Amino acid sequence: MFRRHYKFLCVVAYGILKDEDAAEDIVQDFFLSLWQRRAEVTLLLSFQAYAVRAVKNLSISHLRKKQTLSDEHLRVVADEPDPLEEKEIFLSGETITARVMEVVESLPAERKKIFLLHVIDRLSYAQIAEKNNISLNTVKTQMKKAYAFIRAQVSGDTLGIILLSIWFRDF
Repeated sequence: MFRRHYKFLCVVAYGILKDEDAAEDIVQDFFLSLWQRRAEVTLLLSFQAYAVRAVKNLSISHLRKKQTLSDEHLRVVADEPDPLEEKEIFLSGETITARVMEVVESLPAERKKIFLLHVIDRLSYAQIAEKNNISLNTVKTQMKKAYAFIRAQVSGDTLGIILLSIWFRDF
């Protein structure tokens, strides 16, 4: 559940908080709370519907605690349409995620391997070079080409760009 929904839920939280670190913290707190209450939680809706609503509520609570926004702005955020009610937005997020993964899969084999070692396994360029017995410059070149290719493929999709910025924010 965590791997499948984490990035999308970060996008939901970021839409309210406008702070990537806080958004990630909110989503991690949600999953921790869910895990601690797993015996008590019964889902009547889909997991994603439950998770989106919970993350949205946690984000608004976070803003209230921080008192970073006026009461009026909080009402506007709270009154925004639920992403689940806007099926097109909800489905396009899943579609974009699938599209990004499709683009990653279309990378040449060696480039994809290097890219996934860095993004998924969080290995440094030096660790990748050592592990694959290649030069550091080869890793840098392959990563640069991979990022450029992925960005070019999803550049027309606003949500895709947001997902990419969250996925690749450390780079």
